Amino acid sequence: MAMDALEKATWYLSRKPHTAKEVTDYLLSKGYEAGETEDAVRQLEEYGYIDDLAYAKMYFEYGFEKGRGRDRIYRELAGKGIPKDLADRALDMLEDVPDERETAFALAARIVEESGGDLSEMSYDEKQKLRAKIVRRLASRGFSSGICYSVAKETVK
Repeated sequence: MAMDALEKATWYLSRKPHTAKEVTDYLLSKGYEAGETEDAVRQLEEYGYIDDLAYAKMYFEYGFEKGRGRDRIYRELAGKGIPKDLADRALDMLEDVPDERETAFALAARIVEESGGDLSEMSYDEKQKLRAKIVRRLASRGFSSGICYSVAKETVK
């Protein structure tokens, strides 16, 4: 016997939390009609099984714990169907938001350490390459370009 959209969505959510958009996309990909998909998502939101604000808050906490920058977290949330204003509200709800520059400096210090750590022994070209590596790594973690370049410049003098 085939599951109805609500059962299928509940099963999908039992594995891990998802946004309303993710559940909608999942149900549509499984061949459910748009109307029954919307009804199932709306019902699950009423029951509290789908809560995009709580999801965004949890996702920020997870991202910060993993050393990611705000830009990357915002991008990933947008991909999951969380609008910027909702993500902003979730970020405002957090009690402990890490300082992005501090996080970026800590990551930059680890990169310097991995490369040998002794900047006084490096040539100008080696320092340039190290700065570029720091910028790339910070950018991939989702830090703004301003933070990436200033941290790289201040770390490798």
